[in-house]
Amino acid sequence: METKAKHRFLVFWLLMGDLFFLCFSLWLTLFIRHGQIPQWLFFVNYVPPFLLIFIVWLLVFYISDLYGRSFYIFRKNLFGNLLAAQAVNGLIAAAFFYFLPYYGITPKTVLFIEVAVSFAVLFAWRSAARLLLNFTAKERLIIIGEGSEFKELSAELKQNEYYGFLVAASIDSLSLREKFHQGEKEKLDNLAAKEKNAIFVVESFNDLPKEIVAYLYDLMFRGIEFFSFQKLYESVFQYIPLSFVSDAWLLSNISAGRKRFYDITKRLIDILAAIFFGLISLFFYPFIILAIKFNDGGEIFFINSRVGQKGKVFQQFKFRSMAPSHGEHYWPGKEDKRITRVGSFLRQTRLDELPQLFNVLRGDMSFVGPRPDFLDFAKKLEEKIPYYNVRNLIKPGLTGWAQIQQIAPTSVEETHKRLAYDIYYMKNRSLFLDLLIILKTVRIMVSRVGV
Repeated sequence: METKAKHRFLVFWLLMGDLFFLCFSLWLTLFIRHGQIPQWLFFVNYVPPFLLIFIVWLLVFYISDLYGRSFYIFRKNLFGNLLAAQAVNGLIAAAFFYFLPYYGITPKTVLFIEVAVSFAVLFAWRSAARLLLNFTAKERLIIIGEGSEFKELSAELKQNEYYGFLVAASIDSLSLREKFHQGEKEKLDNLAAKEKNAIFVVESFNDLPKEIVAYLYDLMFRGIEFFSFQKLYESVFQYIPLSFVSDAWLLSNISAGRKRFYDITKRLIDILAAIFFGLISLFFYPFIILAIKFNDGGEIFFINSRVGQKGKVFQQFKFRSMAPSHGEHYWPGKEDKRITRVGSFLRQTRLDELPQLFNVLRGDMSFVGPRPDFLDFAKKLEEKIPYYNVRNLIKPGLTGWAQIQQIAPTSVEETHKRLAYDIYYMKNRSLFLDLLIILKTVRIMVSRVGV
């Protein structure tokens, strides 16, 4: 069976399985709600309105790429991706049943139980499906390259079968260029004939002579499929190395204004959430203020200049967690002596950042985005790291993709990696990704692990 046909076959059965287990979760929900096995007619009465909802849910799964390559690649993120999709599905279902009553059913309790039960059932079903796919759906790859990213990706895919790929051959570009007519072309012919369903992944066509590119182009007409090296690398490691980034790449992939619906929706959510959580946070203020005063009697708030969207400088508000210092800013160490005892707790629980909700309300920041830098610090980093200021195209955030993937950087080298994560977020930013970041941040906070 051809690779594409096999993929469609697997997606079809995955879709059918999702629909079946959504219906099963509804039956299980009614059983939990009423404490007895639901009669057939009673169950059937609930099926039509929920079936329409289930179809919408499946569309959300599709938009979340739970039927695409990410199902094979992001195996370790199944819980978070599915949870984010179901959170959105819960809101859609609530809006449907509460604002558009259907068949006279307004299942308040049933609806909430169904969202939770369906998540558990779908997670179990998807996990079982992935175990099966580990043995039946590995895509065979023939990768061509020579750079550090090529070696890193090749080693990762060879050592870890978790991604659902099998490296059938790894070809060095340098050797291919030098010995194309001394045996390398024949090897490629043999590979193409032997691995008919394999996917070719080429690190860079620009580094290959025209005759080799023409040969690879001819392979396309022989049924060989090609896949972008950069997309595969980005999907596996979930960051974009700076070696991929150029003026042309940024113009093609990063645009501050091309996601207007997302930006408007995100701003509306920021305002509503900042008001809601801001009012709740006022309950903690007296306790935090007393703790800071009893600790060292210093200032309550730490107000500092940070770089925001498009390089605009704004004043960021935080509860003070460090001893007063008037020197220049520098990277914190593992045991930074500037952090007070109360400050350590505030940082660990993120309570020191509660005043930043005011920054979100004002529009200086968002809930999700790159971490804003101190003004003087940002200028130094822009001089040392290419394209560092590109992260300022969007609003900085209270949390972000880099913060949940990497411990706070303590050097220029580690900041390179932070920028790689920030660029990945800028390229792929969406409400789904924002929700996933927030959920992971909450999980980190609950486990009391700093990011």
